[in-house]
Amino acid sequence: MKIKAIILSLLLALVLVGCTTVQPVQGNTVLATDNFEVLGRVTKECPLGEAGFTVLLEEAQRLYPEADDIINIIVDSKVTNYFFTKQGSYIMSAVVIKYVN
Repeated sequence: MKIKAIILSLLLALVLVGCTTVQPVQGNTVLATDNFEVLGRVTKECPLGEAGFTVLLEEAQRLYPEADDIINIIVDSKVTNYFFTKQGSYIMSAVVIKYVN
């Protein structure tokens, strides 16, 4: 009886344990001009197929209502392995700015 419980526990642990890998996909670190004020940084994780500039800009405007744009966008991919399946997402981050005259 104890052996069955141990085997069942090990199988359950094997199914629930995952492995995650994060790697950079694309990034830009050059600031073009000085006619803006930096408001902060925004980060958003999205499933594959739902990531994009507009999604990140909307998140920036939700966090910083006075935001005009986002710059220095960095995109990382995240892949998690669960037993026989893989689950992926993108982690996007950017600097939120407001243009000044």
